[in-house]
Amino acid sequence: MYDSTPYSKEILDLPLGLIAGTSYSQTAVQLEMGDLLLLYTDGISESWNESGQQLGLEGLLSIARSLPTESAAAAGQGLLSAIQRFRGAAPAADDETVVALQRIRGHLLQGLTEL
Repeated sequence: MYDSTPYSKEILDLPLGLIAGTSYSQTAVQLEMGDLLLLYTDGISESWNESGQQLGLEGLLSIARSLPTESAAAAGQGLLSAIQRFRGAAPAADDETVVALQRIRGHLLQGLTEL
């Protein structure tokens, strides 16, 4: 992505939250019209319910497949609502942040939701 946009900047230090000395990879993804991308913190996939079950990646993917896709906001709110239903009365053990992006009408719109 660095070479494909005139707005890119060289990053001299590690982005927030990355650990020095750990290897990371970068992947570029081209969002097509209507595509929806959900980014989330580990507090989402590592949510626990009242029975002591962790949501995990498979549980998160199961929820994601049934989310509304008409807007980034609807998908983000839908995901957070589903996480709350999964947890029940169990408190959140970590932050639960979702960033939902959807490409519409040639633009990339961003919605940020946090519990």
